[in-house]
Amino acid sequence: MFKISEFSKLSQVPAKTLRFYDQLELLKPAYTDQQSGYRYYKSEQLLQLHRILAFKDLGFTLEQIKQLLKENVSNAEIRGMLRLKQAELHSLIQSEMERLGRIEARLGCIERQSDGRLRHELVVKKVEPLLVATLKETTSRASIPGLFEEIDEFLRKNGVAPTVPHMVMWHACPECESSIELEIACPVPRELSNTSRFQTKVLPEMTVATVTHISRPDEDTPVSIELGSWIEGNGYRISPELPSREIYLSPQENDKLRYVTESQMPILALG
Repeated sequence: MFKISEFSKLSQVPAKTLRFYDQLELLKPAYTDQQSGYRYYKSEQLLQLHRILAFKDLGFTLEQIKQLLKENVSNAEIRGMLRLKQAELHSLIQSEMERLGRIEARLGCIERQSDGRLRHELVVKKVEPLLVATLKETTSRASIPGLFEEIDEFLRKNGVAPTVPHMVMWHACPECESSIELEIACPVPRELSNTSRFQTKVLPEMTVATVTHISRPDEDTPVSIELGSWIEGNGYRISPELPSREIYLSPQENDKLRYVTESQMPILALG
């Protein structure tokens, strides 16, 4: 038998790692001296150690490897696990390639900026489904604050305390002066009775390019140009089926007409 130092040298695995594997009961020594605590290994244990290292190299956790060795898993079962790991790695690679593309696009934007800075930080995120009360109307941007008040009054009448954020969903022509088709929405904790004016519905899950900035709901915001440029430069396209959103998160303390605003553009990956 070999002392742990000798087995470490033979296997090219640090003695510290071998002790850790012993603690996990992943690779127990063939013999442990009860008085000195010295660990001793047999040469046949190299096969088990190399199998552990092979599974670890394939991305399995030590706990998964422990189960694989303990249960004497069949080749068919190992093949299935490897297929899952393969799919997981393909997904990770795709995600990281998209991240790399965003980094390269951001570098390009910085290099094009005269002062070397971006005006806003743009990110991609997934928006979860959301239950909201809505009010849809074709109107002008100037009427949005009044529509906020109208939907707040509807919520109060239904026993729901109105809170920020308010949301505006742009269905058509957000740049038009008097013919904007928009929808005001507020999150609600439960379904409310629909009327000819108000509806309760669940907004769908979607992936968005988003930017946070300061704006007034009754004034145009300039960030759409930045969003469009970013989407184009990062290998996405705008979803034709979902409206863009502006979420008015909180009013500023020194100017209640201006809000911390999150602009969201629904996107699809090119492919």
